Amino acid sequence: MPFILQGPWMPFFDDDSMNIVVSPMVSAGGETAAPFVGVQGFYVSAQSENTLLANQFLTNYMATEDAQRALYEADPRLPALTSLAEEFSADPITAGFVASASQGVPMPSIPEMGNVWDLWNAAEIQIITGATDDPAGTWSDMVAELEASIG
Repeated sequence: MPFILQGPWMPFFDDDSMNIVVSPMVSAGGETAAPFVGVQGFYVSAQSENTLLANQFLTNYMATEDAQRALYEADPRLPALTSLAEEFSADPITAGFVASASQGVPMPSIPEMGNVWDLWNAAEIQIITGATDDPAGTWSDMVAELEASIG
């Protein structure tokens, strides 16, 4: 298979034995592709016993370049800070995801997104492993099932 549609969470992006290039999504039906883009976030519970301290931790520590750098080094997903995203773009894999994300749209914050990923991954695995003789039909079936599940 010449390509796979995935994101920076895939573990094999750290494997130097593979010749991987990350590119923006290809056009689908002649239209500009717009991949889902998400962010990792922190929340303060309304039931927190010390919301002031929690908010200070988030704004005075987690929002700093040092904390964002540590998060990236622990799990190389795009940092929320543009300056760090540009800095880490020296890595071609990260640069590819930055370019792809520039065309992205915010991922919907709906429970049905679980269905999207379950059905997407199942279809993709069938296609990649050759478990289907009809990749286009498998993909079309996945889309129809997904549309039906979202309603």
